[in-house]
Amino acid sequence: MSRNCLPALCVALPACLALAACDGPDFSRIAPLEAGALPASPTNAHADDPKAAALGQALFFDADLSADGQVACATCHQPEHGFGDPRPTSPGAFDRPGSLHAPGLLNVAFQRVWMWNGRVDHLWSQPIQALEHPAEHDFTRVELAHRIAGPYRPYYESVFGPLPDLGDLPPRAKPGDDAWAALSAAQRDAIDRVAANVGKAIEAYERKLLCTDTRLDRYLRGEGELTALELQGAAQFLDRDQGDCARCHGGATLSDGAFHNLGLERADSDELGRPAGLQALVDDPFNGEGDYSDDPTAGRQRIEAMVLAEAPLGGFRTVPLRGVAQRAVFGHRGDTDRLRTWITTVYRRRGRRGRGDGDLLGQRSSLIRDPGNPTALVAFLQTLSCPPLPEALTRAPTATELAEAMAWDAAATVEGQP
Repeated sequence: MSRNCLPALCVALPACLALAACDGPDFSRIAPLEAGALPASPTNAHADDPKAAALGQALFFDADLSADGQVACATCHQPEHGFGDPRPTSPGAFDRPGSLHAPGLLNVAFQRVWMWNGRVDHLWSQPIQALEHPAEHDFTRVELAHRIAGPYRPYYESVFGPLPDLGDLPPRAKPGDDAWAALSAAQRDAIDRVAANVGKAIEAYERKLLCTDTRLDRYLRGEGELTALELQGAAQFLDRDQGDCARCHGGATLSDGAFHNLGLERADSDELGRPAGLQALVDDPFNGEGDYSDDPTAGRQRIEAMVLAEAPLGGFRTVPLRGVAQRAVFGHRGDTDRLRTWITTVYRRRGRRGRGDGDLLGQRSSLIRDPGNPTALVAFLQTLSCPPLPEALTRAPTATELAEAMAWDAAATVEGQP
């Protein structure tokens, strides 16, 4: 029997039995996450294509997709750390410092919006931003096309069709560069489409990074038990009159997908949160209603809903909680290294009123509550720890594995392919 059915049963039970059955947490506010419930990605026609996923996995682990040849997606989204970064922020190409923490990617496909300020409306457009950001990969989309045309050409063309002619392109160019401005409109469009397809392949891989079998998920399915301390923490988490954590961290994903200002210190004057992210999303040529979307109508509907939603100043995305106790650091700047400290600082003390809050402090969410006993709450959150992924998903695929994914004869693969 599903645990979240218990409150409903109380109506029919005799009083004495109802008290015993219903004295625990109200688990109806959360639900187990099922791998089969993975939401569709209508703007990416290749989201569930195994060939695209194999290509995306190879690209995810390729450090040559960076200006100095040292930064892969996996450099900051490390498999051994839940595809996140144990460091507060991630140094990019040439060791340039980042400003925000690289969050984990487990269950990333269940999210409704991406990046801390939500400037990405579909998962496939996120890698493009990271690849071209000067403090991350510092690559350009023309360099990306050249790289794809080298060792990845047969794999790319097996999924997306022929590559454009790259013979007259400069070695490096992106929007804002003189070299990019010198290209024809047709050349720019062809390169943008390659970049979009690379993002779609990486999304297909990231949709396989799932955490759906935690102890809490098994408990909610009636397949296990929790300790008394864990149940106490669950009660604090779910109680509307106490912690009420489930108001933002509820449902199957344990996130409302919304944006909230927690009253944290600002790192700099540009840290505006959701308002800046929403404007960047609308202006992004790779958003869901743009020319490179496979379903602009669905993309437009999502963007319209986002524009109408609340966009608080200083608000950042509610992070899903599966795997939270396995993370090394917390918050959008990764400046807290213990889960208990994060809970007591942000929620029990209602945010850090340190230097730099300014006008953002006045926008702090009214939803912040004292969650009660942090020891019990941490014990409950530890029931959300993720089991290991299959080893084959945590590394670059071999040439043989790529060939098998493409349904080729492994003996026919070209020597030197990734």
